[in-house]
Amino acid sequence: MSDTKIFVDGLMAAVLRDGVVRLEFGEFEAEAEGGDDAPPKMIPKTRIAMPWPGFLRTLRMMQEVNERLKQEVEKQRAAQANGGTAT
Repeated sequence: MSDTKIFVDGLMAAVLRDGVVRLEFGEFEAEAEGGDDAPPKMIPKTRIAMPWPGFLRTLRMMQEVNERLKQEVEKQRAAQANGGTAT
């Protein structure tokens, strides 16, 4: 297994074509011309293509992660409301 690490800021596009889901991820890059006041612009960085059954498995896994994240946020909010910290 490869130990390649890729950092992206978000998904820019998702397309289904011929049974293959193509995902294009990007990263924010500040425009040099606008100086420090210019908002960052999302530029393409990485593309991933997978057959739709693999994408559906990935989507299910991401939904599970989303549910766990919601639970963690709820725990933290409850702990803050009680004056403590979340564990």
